[in-house]
Amino acid sequence: MPRGFLETIMKHACRYAIVRFMPYLETGEFANVGLLLMSPTARFFGFRMLDSVRRVTAFFDELDPNIFRRARKTYQQELTRIGTSIEHAFCNVSHGSGPDYAKFAFTELVKPRQAIMYADAERAVLAEDPAEKLLELFDHYVGRVFVTRAYQEREVEKDVQRILKSAELAALYKQQVLIGDDAYRARLPFARVNEHGQAIRAIKPLFLAHDDPSRLYDHGWDWLGKVKKLRRDDKLIGDVMFAVRRPIEEFGPHAAAFADVKQDLEREDFISVVSDSDERSILAFARD
Repeated sequence: MPRGFLETIMKHACRYAIVRFMPYLETGEFANVGLLLMSPTARFFGFRMLDSVRRVTAFFDELDPNIFRRARKTYQQELTRIGTSIEHAFCNVSHGSGPDYAKFAFTELVKPRQAIMYADAERAVLAEDPAEKLLELFDHYVGRVFVTRAYQEREVEKDVQRILKSAELAALYKQQVLIGDDAYRARLPFARVNEHGQAIRAIKPLFLAHDDPSRLYDHGWDWLGKVKKLRRDDKLIGDVMFAVRRPIEEFGPHAAAFADVKQDLEREDFISVVSDSDERSILAFARD
């Protein structure tokens, strides 16, 4: 078989990592904003970063856009510097040190670190064309990330915030990070706290219109566990209202999953569940 044919079907081993932006370290919330990829056999290193600042500030409502801009600029400069050194190493591959240096440099890039912008744990993939794979992975992990459940839940939060602002109640309900007895943390976007830092009333917007009923169950039960834990730790001493965006289906597996989760939530005497569009009920709860 001709050598050229073998080269055309050869797949290169690639190492890649998602670049994440975490402006509030205490909450642990992040957005995927970039991707970097390296393949020693293809002598390739490349990265791509999210251009749109608006999409990030839509995810983190109160974020100063310049914080993201500065973090992105600094991180891109670092990636460019390291990328240049990797490319120089690849050019000297005849001396044997090129691939080794590239592997070392990439390992350093993905080391765990406390920073508002960082590369997550590395992953591996095979690709005929690493440059094309970089674009494909970027589109998958970054380009589409803002239509995921996390972003959709932020949209529900905005709706609730609008309701509270219209009734001049926004000053009473602020984002709070409650910390339990064993350092367990949970972010509540709308909570009233007393002088001891305990939540005496909280509204948690919840997106439960998932495409997959299993994810609906997981997300609903996750938040049920969170508020019960905060309750046990005496950090949440008042009632909680879940303002929920439910599946549009009235019948079928999505509707059944939602009914199960709603029933489990309402089984707790301190929890109520309403539609995120039920302005009257949300305001009545907030004013109480």
